[in-house]
Amino acid sequence: MTGDIGKLYAQALFELSLEADNVEEVYKDVNQCRKIFDGNPDLVRLLNSPVILREEKQEVIDRIFGKEGTVHDFICLVTDKNRIAYFGKMTDEFNAHYNKHNNIVEMTAVTCVALKPETKQKLLKKLEEKSGKTVKLKEEIDPSILGGIILRMGNSQIDNSVRGRLEAVAAQLKIQ
Repeated sequence: MTGDIGKLYAQALFELSLEADNVEEVYKDVNQCRKIFDGNPDLVRLLNSPVILREEKQEVIDRIFGKEGTVHDFICLVTDKNRIAYFGKMTDEFNAHYNKHNNIVEMTAVTCVALKPETKQKLLKKLEEKSGKTVKLKEEIDPSILGGIILRMGNSQIDNSVRGRLEAVAAQLKIQ
């Protein structure tokens, strides 16, 4: 159910932003608001509370997020519908629509040490050539992989790490 709620609201927000021709603004604003909600779980609890009057919630929203705009109106709507607790999921779904619309793919590169800027640029260029899309690359450091790289995109993973290769060799030795 949580996923359905997030998908429905996110799709509606994305379609509305397309119609209003303000996709970039909504993308920026919705992600900014997500940071605020993620950093202030008490705010989510307050806006989700059945004890707090609608007018009081509206006042809080206006003070924090301003009094107008597509995202402001969206926050008011999901608060009125008692769905503000799903804002993170809605943001994730909105971002997926945004990425698809803009031919962007998000990938994670896991390495044992931080990538040098020139290495990261080469990797980005190669990934963009192979995928035919703009790549947003997130980096993670995991010393336990010993070397190499693990690339993740959605539910797919390419493990070209030293640890991965050692585990593959160990599995082969067990089979024989």
